Amino acid sequence: MQDKQEKIISTIGLQRKENAKYVVSYGGGVNSTALIIFLIKNKLPLDHVVFADTGDEMPETYDYLKHMKKFCTKHKVPFHIVKVQRGDSLSDRCFKRRVIPSQMWRWCTRDMKVHPIHSFYRSLKTHVYQYMGIDYDEIHRMKDPKVDYVTNIFPLIDYKIGRNECVELIKYAGLPVPVKSGCFFCPFNNVDRWAEIYEKHPDLYKFAMKIEENGKHMPKQTLAPKGYTLRTLGKVMKKRQQLPMIQVDSPCGSECMI
Repeated sequence: MQDKQEKIISTIGLQRKENAKYVVSYGGGVNSTALIIFLIKNKLPLDHVVFADTGDEMPETYDYLKHMKKFCTKHKVPFHIVKVQRGDSLSDRCFKRRVIPSQMWRWCTRDMKVHPIHSFYRSLKTHVYQYMGIDYDEIHRMKDPKVDYVTNIFPLIDYKIGRNECVELIKYAGLPVPVKSGCFFCPFNNVDRWAEIYEKHPDLYKFAMKIEENGKHMPKQTLAPKGYTLRTLGKVMKKRQQLPMIQVDSPCGSECMI
């Protein structure tokens, strides 16, 4: 971990580099929201905030984007929402290809998040210092960029700001605390997340079930945690039975934030 940290540019005493742009890769959740507030509050360089819309984010996330766009506009920071060039959604691609998002291959992140955000970065025609919303409790998620025109910076880790402090920063700014971000049919959804979608957004749960059952590798590959399909999991929840204790095969990394 020490070797990894030595590769990362620190924000402590950060001085603006000539012609470079400083951008928050915004995920729509608690950490990246707190990050924007922290940067503005401490007058650190911030030129743009960019959010990649897959077309299938949680409804609460779309509502929250309005809060953040208003907040950024107030502080004169441009807020950009980018999409893939063809404009199709993640679910469109899943149906056309008869596939589902994969924990292993992360093609959905590559196509729907990385590509549009990096297209935006290249349009700036300069080096980008990319602020990453990873807090001090998740220091293991730090990653180097895969391209030479981007440098990742982790202010929340530099200043040892954990999850609780992130929530306090958001409340301090007078903003509501956002829900967990991510596509509603993310393969990293745990049972509790699926239960939340089942209860609050039954139409989205049914839609996710259609995506899963349309997959050409079904039932070997499912959106539901291992050993279940969304249909069988839905039956458990419909009967108000105790939810199974299932761990997601691997934890979500920071890939969706690039």
